[in-house]
Amino acid sequence: MKNVIGILALGIFALAGCQSESARSAGASDALAAAGIPGAGASTALSEQDSTPMVVRRVWGGPDVDISGGPSPDGRYLCYVDWSTGNVALRDLSNREARQLTTDGSLDPYESAMDCGFSPDGTHVIYHRWVDHSDRPWELKIVGLSGTEPRVLYRAEDWFGSTWAPDGRHLLLSVGFGYGDARQLVELSVADGATRTMEELGSDWPHYLEGLSYTPDGRYLVYDVPTKGKQLQDRDIFVRAVDGGHEAALVRHPADDFVLGWAPNGRHLLFASDRTGTLGAWLLPVEDGRPAGEARLVKPEMWRVWPMGFTRGGSFFYGVNMGSDGVLVATLDPETGQVLAAPTAVDLNEPNFNTAPSWSPDGRLLAYLSSRAPRNYSMYDREFLLIRSVETGETRQLIPKLSGFGSGLWWVDSRSLLVPGTDSDNRSGLFLVDYQTGEAEPLPAFWNVDMRSLIAPSPDGKAVFYRKWVGGEGRLAVMDLETGEETVLFDREPEYGNALSPDGRSLAFAYRTDTTHRLVVMPARGGEPRELYRFEAAASPVVRAMAWSPDGEYLLYALDTGEAHELWRIRAAGGQPEQLDLTIENMRRLRVHPDGRRIAFETRRNGYEVWVMENFLPATAGTADER
Repeated sequence: MKNVIGILALGIFALAGCQSESARSAGASDALAAAGIPGAGASTALSEQDSTPMVVRRVWGGPDVDISGGPSPDGRYLCYVDWSTGNVALRDLSNREARQLTTDGSLDPYESAMDCGFSPDGTHVIYHRWVDHSDRPWELKIVGLSGTEPRVLYRAEDWFGSTWAPDGRHLLLSVGFGYGDARQLVELSVADGATRTMEELGSDWPHYLEGLSYTPDGRYLVYDVPTKGKQLQDRDIFVRAVDGGHEAALVRHPADDFVLGWAPNGRHLLFASDRTGTLGAWLLPVEDGRPAGEARLVKPEMWRVWPMGFTRGGSFFYGVNMGSDGVLVATLDPETGQVLAAPTAVDLNEPNFNTAPSWSPDGRLLAYLSSRAPRNYSMYDREFLLIRSVETGETRQLIPKLSGFGSGLWWVDSRSLLVPGTDSDNRSGLFLVDYQTGEAEPLPAFWNVDMRSLIAPSPDGKAVFYRKWVGGEGRLAVMDLETGEETVLFDREPEYGNALSPDGRSLAFAYRTDTTHRLVVMPARGGEPRELYRFEAAASPVVRAMAWSPDGEYLLYALDTGEAHELWRIRAAGGQPEQLDLTIENMRRLRVHPDGRRIAFETRRNGYEVWVMENFLPATAGTADER
């Protein structure tokens, strides 16, 4: 059968990716800025002392770009994760050559590695790693540029952030800001891994702490947090003395403001703000932990900025996410599986990242999560839910009355959405959100449950199925909402894309062993799985999304072949799988409309670029040597 290839036409991405990696002339920069190209153009609002125009240029583009690292202090190298090998690597910006720093290939793109960063003297790199099958799965390691073997510095049960102290002998860890309640700032010795709790912050702090770093003189810490009672994107920037003697707001504004980095001599803070309507880079003079003047815009149109850090010479490196997340809808013949209408994006006019579609049980509405920033980073920008009428195509925005929230599913009454989130008291849970008013009612059984993703509510509304962590591994679980009793259903880690049957009696999922990959169905309240199909090859395709047909006769699933995702179906009673007429890039979160004909799913296209801003700091704030 001829495959139908779903493609989103994102012209601005293609145009940006074709630009030269050399420096632009002033006229070219102005033209690119007018076209809305990320990183192009330069602000003229510079200090009167400045005589050299600001330069903004792309230093790395292409399919292998990773923006999870940062520049070396001298600006020669970028550290990054080479996902093709699973290693931490260095890119030499002078000749574009790459060198592997680690050799064990232990970093998995479907797991977690982030925030590799150079030591202040440029001789070592730290990186985070997720260690599967561990009771303390989050790991911080260090490796030398001279070829020394990596060693473990710290392990924890929950995610933690890290930043170098200016002396290069210590690291600052922000512990408990993932799902934990004991939020702490911890000093870690690089020499021997010894830790010292610098401050107990308490559970009243927000779950989200970003941009944490020292001032270059080591006297202060700066960070951004969402204001209490606001959504995650409404952040202000704070500074606190390391000795505890001073704490104050550096940037307090109704807009969203977050840290980009300190100028090397510590006299200016570079931060991002959308106070003019679009995200730009602003420079604030600072003395002794306090504002010393007005912030001024130095670079408008920062678009999807991801800060990567300053060099000693005052160059600021940042990443741009060129990818896209989209919700697409296609129409299939439920009898033959033939594609009757090719996949079409539900939101063609907005440059948003749309994810996690969900049809209402009555079939009238489609809900999905939307954001104007990349979904694979925590710097969200104006995140909200969109509710789309199936009949008219009219779409309206819904912001739940929560301090933070994630993607949700329709509740059984078609009037509420089941949404994981955090209330104004920073309590994590699961909420029923009225899709008309945004009012959020908590489900008491889910207070502080370590839930990683929703699967579905039972059709009678008496239980919720979900994934959780048990001993560092994912598990399928069900919560009885009347008794508050949680039951773990399967003793192995399933793939993502688990699906509850329309009658609520069966749970479908896939899981891997060393040599096989099995597609199974089991009783929803517990019991032995029944194998539907077995992929025999050790390097077999992987199931990434799954959904039942409304009549319960078929199970539809997306099969990741390594090159594309193919849509297949198999009878729930058993039999041979049948490939359907649809192949697309990165199909996830597959949902079938109650009419059995329309399907909605999420697609993800990855792509990044690295840019650098130069000659934008006032002469008094340029380099570390000027202190």
